[in-house]
Amino acid sequence: MKTGYLCVMDTVIQTVDLHKNFGRVKALDGLDLEVHKGEIHGFLGPNGAGKTTTLRILLGLARPSSGSASVLGMHPWADAVELHRRVASIPGDVSLWPNLSGGEAIDLLSRLRGGGVDHAAFKERKHHLCELFDFDPGKKGRAYSKGNRQKVALISALVMDAELYLLDEPTSGLDPLMEQSSRARSGGSCTRTAPQSCSQATSSPKSSSSPTA
Repeated sequence: MKTGYLCVMDTVIQTVDLHKNFGRVKALDGLDLEVHKGEIHGFLGPNGAGKTTTLRILLGLARPSSGSASVLGMHPWADAVELHRRVASIPGDVSLWPNLSGGEAIDLLSRLRGGGVDHAAFKERKHHLCELFDFDPGKKGRAYSKGNRQKVALISALVMDAELYLLDEPTSGLDPLMEQSSRARSGGSCTRTAPQSCSQATSSPKSSSSPTA
């Protein structure tokens, strides 16, 4: 556990008075958030409330203007490489390599996160998830609809044995049956964003709202 951060042993995410400004625009205005090991935590708010900005800070992709953030006891910006080996994430807007198949994209994303793709356990999980989501991994990325691009992102995250899953509106573009399937694999802790008052929030035992100005 790193000195100077307030995380206790079962706390996987903690932010204290977190602010993020883009020029004169306040994207975050004093966010205090705590997520514990084993929790599924819904992070709610309307568009523009700072949900994606928060996840980018937690993933070390953006720096806060002030305040502090800790993920798995690490500093997201300073320890980003190690953090990405232990965290699986889904971005809010999924783009794929047009000439790679869906299966190749899943393998590549796993390699980028430090995972192996040649062992039997990975192949079995990948096959199971493709069946669960009714996904054809043989098509090229350019041929996929928004929903199928989202399935690539979901499968590439859920195939990992991660300690923490950070999911930005993970079921966007999926039909209700696929949304239910996305909840079928569990493991680690999970923080997921959703629009304010969205029905997805009912799947999250704990929830919080993004504070904006």
